[in-house]
Amino acid sequence: MVEVQRRVLYLHHRDSPPLHPNRQTLSAGRIKEPMSRKIRIVTSSFATLEDTRPPYNLRHPTPEENLRTAQLILETASAYKPDLVVLPEAFLLAGMPLSKVKDIAEAIPGPTFAVLASSCCAGNFNLVAGHVTHENGRYYNQALVLDRSGKLVGSYRKNYPVEEEIRCGVEPGRQPAAFDLDFGRIGVAICFDLNWPGLWAALEKERIDFACWISAYEGGFPVKNYAWQHRYPIVSSVWPYHARVVDITGEILASTSRWSRVAVCDLNLDRELFHTDLQMDKIAQIQARYGSAVSVRTYTEEHLILMESQTPERSVRDLMDEYGLVRYADYIQRCTDFRSQALNESLS
Repeated sequence: MVEVQRRVLYLHHRDSPPLHPNRQTLSAGRIKEPMSRKIRIVTSSFATLEDTRPPYNLRHPTPEENLRTAQLILETASAYKPDLVVLPEAFLLAGMPLSKVKDIAEAIPGPTFAVLASSCCAGNFNLVAGHVTHENGRYYNQALVLDRSGKLVGSYRKNYPVEEEIRCGVEPGRQPAAFDLDFGRIGVAICFDLNWPGLWAALEKERIDFACWISAYEGGFPVKNYAWQHRYPIVSSVWPYHARVVDITGEILASTSRWSRVAVCDLNLDRELFHTDLQMDKIAQIQARYGSAVSVRTYTEEHLILMESQTPERSVRDLMDEYGLVRYADYIQRCTDFRSQALNESLS
């Protein structure tokens, strides 16, 4: 049985281009958000370190066993009616030596892709899944992004393979990648990419709603650091035990475990981060007027506020316009500009 852990995450919204297909553009050039942007994500882990049944021996799965694990995860995920499911890096290779890369690699489309596409169509979900592929005699560690119909939206080639991968024939990718799905925009990274800060900064410039990091290991504190530094949540899917959803604060909002292969998060994209400076009175006014239609989470030590709309009638963007709120990123930029101006004046 695939056990499931659930947690709710309300996700930071980024309202910059490129436009999502479910957004409308007003004549004045401002982007009007749909009244509700709530989605569900299911992420997964493969527990490749050991058998989950007594005597808990170290296990060495075959590609066929890994495919069956993936199919069971997708079948379980489908029961939760998700918008997005995430499978780990090169999941057919999970628990196997890198020397098997060329033996496992498949063309796209191929038999494993056909299984994934069929699952997307049957379950009506988008999918990010790791796969080892070959094309024109070259081999890649890729993240495949499929839509609800099973169509390939696009793929990302791992930019930073480890030395042994390259020795075994894997060719590095050349650039970061972001993809527009029917609910928003996601970024994708793979495993050892975690060690190159520039890639994560590049994804921030792509104005993603969140990143999917698929991996052979769990990542730990660097994942939390990137989530805060670039202010987008990160959804991981891994070979070992702990696939996670990490919020922009570094908090773990959902996780698989040694016993649980699937974790479910309900995400509300209508959310914004603010600094407390000159804004606490405005937040209090919003709470007094709208009550439970708006939820506010405050962070005492950090002087931060997370505000979320709980009603389709009024978005956080509407509240920002009504009360003149300045989001955190804009406030930091404004302070930076003021500093530059002061320094220039002191030199004149």
